[in-house]
Amino acid sequence: MAKAKSKTAAAPSAAKTTAASQPVAAAAKPAPAAPDLMSQCVLFCQGQRWREATQLMHRLQDRALSDGNTELAASLGGARAKIEFSLRRQMAAAAVIKTQELLAKEFLLDVVEP
Repeated sequence: MAKAKSKTAAAPSAAKTTAASQPVAAAAKPAPAAPDLMSQCVLFCQGQRWREATQLMHRLQDRALSDGNTELAASLGGARAKIEFSLRRQMAAAAVIKTQELLAKEFLLDVVEP
């Protein structure tokens, strides 16, 4: 029982030393100059802005190919295909809604005429 207490007593002091060294390590890291592009793509997808996300993924894939990173380019290509699918689904849903609205207007025109 005494051994367990001594181990737990040593742990807080170790936590204090690591907490004290963290600000030094955080200060040593430079702040990113530009926002993370993948995070921006995620935000586009969450906001259902598929067109912007597709364009961003295309640019990222081209950059990866020009840098010679074929694995990253293949991964981005797969993600881009899924985003393009969502874009097509959104476009199809918009077309269906517009068609339903048009048909509702046509029906009202047909009913109103004697």
